[in-house]
Amino acid sequence: MLRKSTREPEVPVSENTEQRRCLLVMLLPQLVLAEIRPWPLAGFVCEGKRYRDAGFGEWTEFYDWLRDSDSNVLGVRFWLSSETEFLSDYAEQPPYVQIDPSRYLEIYFSENREISQQRSSDQDFLYDGIFRSDDGQYAIGFGMGGLSETDIVSLHNAGARWAKAGRTD
Repeated sequence: MLRKSTREPEVPVSENTEQRRCLLVMLLPQLVLAEIRPWPLAGFVCEGKRYRDAGFGEWTEFYDWLRDSDSNVLGVRFWLSSETEFLSDYAEQPPYVQIDPSRYLEIYFSENREISQQRSSDQDFLYDGIFRSDDGQYAIGFGMGGLSETDIVSLHNAGARWAKAGRTD
């Protein structure tokens, strides 16, 4: 008996860039966000600073988009692995980050911290690359394929500072 494959046909990245949107979160004293396409990335430049893949791979753990009771995207919860646990020490300073050491970082895109736990449990596994700049700053890239256009609009309206980023690969 022949079985039909349930696997989706692979689409070349150049034909699927809309599905491979990536949110870049620069962990600087002031939160800086950028959007870039497509992931995966070997590196990027943002505001004159070059970031390179830090060598943890395209996926380190899962992440949850943090939403309020109206489903507006307020931030992202990045679950830490033993390899990425160092980010909790690194991210202690910025006021937009809440940390549960050795578990996760919650990165908020605005002052609003009133998340709905029921609406904030995506467990996305798309892409969460970690990048390091030449001067030791870190950034995390999050695949946005699980977000709707409404989610992306709320993300852009959250009040964070947005910058332009360009690929270096």
